[in-house]
Amino acid sequence: MSLNDVARMMRRDFDRRAREQGLSRARWQVLWQLSRRQGLHQAALAEVMDLAPISLTRQVDQLEAEGLVERRPDPSDRRRRLLFLTDQARPALERLKELAEQTRARAFAGLAPADIDTLIRILAAMRANLCDRPDQGD
Repeated sequence: MSLNDVARMMRRDFDRRAREQGLSRARWQVLWQLSRRQGLHQAALAEVMDLAPISLTRQVDQLEAEGLVERRPDPSDRRRRLLFLTDQARPALERLKELAEQTRARAFAGLAPADIDTLIRILAAMRANLCDRPDQGD
């Protein structure tokens, strides 16, 4: 079994749990990334998510219409809008954290704590080896 297989299986497990809460992958990814990087402009968020900016527009529009995301003027560039989560997004983020913990618990079930620590340390080192930029490892 490869690392890619495990990542795909964990993502599917998380997606299933998120769908049960009414959150599609596209929606939870935007919320999660903005929770970690408040104040990004849309093109930068698209780059972090490895999407074309136009692909992200609909999701951001919907999240804004629901009051979960707001666009604010960029003080350094009048043409840009910066993206921020609103207080209304907090319950969804808390649910996402709970779902992530449930998925992690399922994946790590039966593993010794020392093995989990070793795995996390090795994965962090691999991620650091592959990152072109410090903010890219997400």
